[in-house]
Amino acid sequence: MSTTTTEITEEIQEQLNLSAVLMENFRKNIKHDSWFGLDPENENHKYLAKKLLKTYDIKSARELRNSVYAYEIIRKTSNNFRNIACKLRIYSEEEYINLLENQKYSIDRNYYRIVWPHRFSLFRTSLSGYDLAMAIFLLRMGGAAGFINETEMELRLADISASIKKDFNDWDSFHENVLIGHQFMTANMAPDVAFYANSEQSALQSLRYLKITNPHWFTQW
Repeated sequence: MSTTTTEITEEIQEQLNLSAVLMENFRKNIKHDSWFGLDPENENHKYLAKKLLKTYDIKSARELRNSVYAYEIIRKTSNNFRNIACKLRIYSEEEYINLLENQKYSIDRNYYRIVWPHRFSLFRTSLSGYDLAMAIFLLRMGGAAGFINETEMELRLADISASIKKDFNDWDSFHENVLIGHQFMTANMAPDVAFYANSEQSALQSLRYLKITNPHWFTQW
């Protein structure tokens, strides 16, 4: 699918920045002020995007849209998080400790440990920030792979951005949610871990880097 030459306005750049941490965590030297971060006309970039998308079982435009739907509408990560939070909300601390001790697998134990401190505070929003950031991230990778164009991207960005701003008041609260979602998906008790195989830095390091290099992007919501 060919791309258009739609201009990136300040508003669109702000919407693209909602995926900046995940983009930076995926690969350094991402061009954040472009529609897709990678160049769909560059065969190496297109290969990287398609390789990444395959890890999410995305090999076509239809599969891309289905996956974006799962994050944007179904909120797949949020649902998994909320299911665990629902269970933990009725547990006493003693019951929680017993639950951990009875887990056969360390990954399940870590899921409970990650959710436990957020079982009340994130019960409403859950991990919606992470889910919606992932939706934009996959769309940008899909654009780099040639599955969607900038016109569709612009329409979807506006819709997703509006949803994010219903749940979060500022960049900090939104990014905190993205980082917790990142930790939940890795099931790692150390929040400062890399997610993708070729990551040179963690999501937290990516956020810190972006705030230093482009502070104006994350000041006004």
